[in-house]
Amino acid sequence: MTQNTLIRRSNDNVKKEVSFYNSLFGDSKGADQRKDEYKNLVSSYYSLVTDFYEYGWGQSFHFANRFRGETLAESIQRHESYLALKMNLKADDKVLDLGCGVGGPLRRIAHLTGAHVIGITISDYQIQRAKKIGVPADCQFIQGDFMKLPFEDNSFDHVYTIEAVCHAPDKAKCFAEVIRVLKPGGSLVGYDWCLTDKYDSQNSVHVETKRLIEEGDALPDLKSTHQLLSDLKSVGFTIEESRIIPEGDIPWYQPLKGGDSLLSLENFRTTFFGRLLTHNTVWLLEKTRIAAQGSLATLNILETARDGVIRGGESDIFTPYFFFLARNSL
Repeated sequence: MTQNTLIRRSNDNVKKEVSFYNSLFGDSKGADQRKDEYKNLVSSYYSLVTDFYEYGWGQSFHFANRFRGETLAESIQRHESYLALKMNLKADDKVLDLGCGVGGPLRRIAHLTGAHVIGITISDYQIQRAKKIGVPADCQFIQGDFMKLPFEDNSFDHVYTIEAVCHAPDKAKCFAEVIRVLKPGGSLVGYDWCLTDKYDSQNSVHVETKRLIEEGDALPDLKSTHQLLSDLKSVGFTIEESRIIPEGDIPWYQPLKGGDSLLSLENFRTTFFGRLLTHNTVWLLEKTRIAAQGSLATLNILETARDGVIRGGESDIFTPYFFFLARNSL
């Protein structure tokens, strides 16, 4: 599941990208400015963090509920397969993966169902990585903006998205693009990052947790589950199912706290000692100019993400997998 190479972008101007990214989260910067800059915000973020994600998480950049006796990789695979099941995919269906990353979910769903899947991501670097890892037969990876999809009307039988729409500056406009390219009767299924009903905008701890999640994960403005459903309905979708996926035996954020075994490399990389080793390795590589200047600052962004996500999970004010199944009823 994991990749052996920690940092590949040794020749890119990582330091400049880090500086730009951090400039959007200063004390005077708000959600409106991040929304205006969403293209550069998200593309810079994934150019910076993709190598680290692959190193620590594999080819599927998302969480999953997990049960006793199930490995992290198995839970992620099940989580992806569930979407294929809910779409009731058939061989030769044309499907869009909205925010495909380096293609882990796309490969699984394509191999499982025989569907023709097109993945789109705003990150050119992720497209490079996805193609290098491998493109399934009759599938594609395309660099593009899901706020302005480069497809004709009624192009797809189904659309799915995994923890990606949270990056949209305006979810309603994003969903309007989805329903445009989705055939009548087709489904949109997905998981997304949302605030839960326990979030209190008057609670300073909650507000700080939200800020950390946004800053560490390139989110313009994290919204509630109710807002996501409202945005879907506003453009013509009919909501058939929606819920926060029930917690398993192991908290979804446990891998970020250190996994549950030091004996596997997969889990060791997420332990305190594994993260310390990674931090020191990146520091040394940057000092010796093997890694690009800014690599350690990138790791610090991910530490911010980790802290915010764990806080949000433990306080139950945040979920990474609010599930929805919506139908194009236009």
